Amino acid sequence: MNLRPDCSLKVSTSRRSLTFGTLLLVFSVAGSCGLSGSSDGPASTVGIVASTTLAPSPGPETTSSIEVTFDEADTAPTSTVQLPTTTTIDGWTGAVHPLTGLPAVDGLVDRPALAIKIGNNDSKSLPQVGIQAADVVYETHIENGVTRFLAVFQSKVPITVGPVRSARSSDIDLIGNLNRPVFAYWGSNQGVGDEVAEAERQGTFVPISTNGEGQVFFFRDEDRGEAPYNGFLDAAALAAYVGGGAPDALFEFGPLPASAVPSRGVGWRTPRREIDWVWDRGTARWLRFHRGAPLLDETGVQLAADNVLVLYVDYRTSTADLESPQSITTGSGDGWLLRDGSITGVTWNRPFIADQWVLADDDTGEQVFLRPGNTWVALARLGEGTLLDPARIAELVG
Repeated sequence: MNLRPDCSLKVSTSRRSLTFGTLLLVFSVAGSCGLSGSSDGPASTVGIVASTTLAPSPGPETTSSIEVTFDEADTAPTSTVQLPTTTTIDGWTGAVHPLTGLPAVDGLVDRPALAIKIGNNDSKSLPQVGIQAADVVYETHIENGVTRFLAVFQSKVPITVGPVRSARSSDIDLIGNLNRPVFAYWGSNQGVGDEVAEAERQGTFVPISTNGEGQVFFFRDEDRGEAPYNGFLDAAALAAYVGGGAPDALFEFGPLPASAVPSRGVGWRTPRREIDWVWDRGTARWLRFHRGAPLLDETGVQLAADNVLVLYVDYRTSTADLESPQSITTGSGDGWLLRDGSITGVTWNRPFIADQWVLADDDTGEQVFLRPGNTWVALARLGEGTLLDPARIAELVG
């Protein structure tokens, strides 16, 4: 297995409370605003969760186990660790949610994906609200050496999401494989706005912003300080209102790759970002750190993922905004997959924007699968990834 951020490294081993009355008011106002989409959507199966809800969907809970064998290269002694999880159901043959691969114990939700641009510029953006409920979170470079999130919700939608920020050129191709999702963002410059309008004409997505249809779903929370850091979206109300169909799967889910090796974590280093993901055996998830500290949601819970993908992509200068980098997310490249306390060197392939991501082992060429659950995707430049050593792990988790 090759783990190669620079093609040379080779390793062999306070949010606002939204009441029911407020929701009814939002629905009635939105109905008079002429928002694109059908009001006859499946409101009865909207599957709304509060942004503080982290538990799996109601239904039968069973405990399965995942075997992870640690060797001398890891900080733990050689052993087999049984990792309990209630996110999968042994023997489940029913429907699964398309973006997580998790059992749809209450049936599939026939609503479009909701992609929301979420701020991560500096401490004024913290804490993010509702992001832990996302099925998939993309993190991309923007200007000034920082990153921004594009969170995709479909299996469940929190009441409130934010802080919502402006669109970038990278977003347009990135969500082109979600079967015409709803794209919610807080405005853009004229150039990006023109790109968004063209993508809408081509049927790539349905844009919802503060300067057009659907602006009733956005609000500012004065408790979160000054603009632009205090913009939020009534996500559940928007999801209940819009029409459209569910997305196809972005990734394939399945067993742990045979070539996976134990890993305690990886880092992503940018000019103004120090991002780390560390494996936590107690929860059997990857914990997110930001500048050496846990990245917490609005309830004080650390953000975590079942899968972390570090995909190495090219960036060019956006023709719509000469200050902004634009990620190139079609074609192919190298990457890392972190799942189940292990890391696998992969290649990614996505010929066209409507195609799903296809992952293969970078040594054998065999298809690589994700673990059912939520996924965070770091769109990094070549050379920005690093494998965390025991000293860094100890610094982060003690």
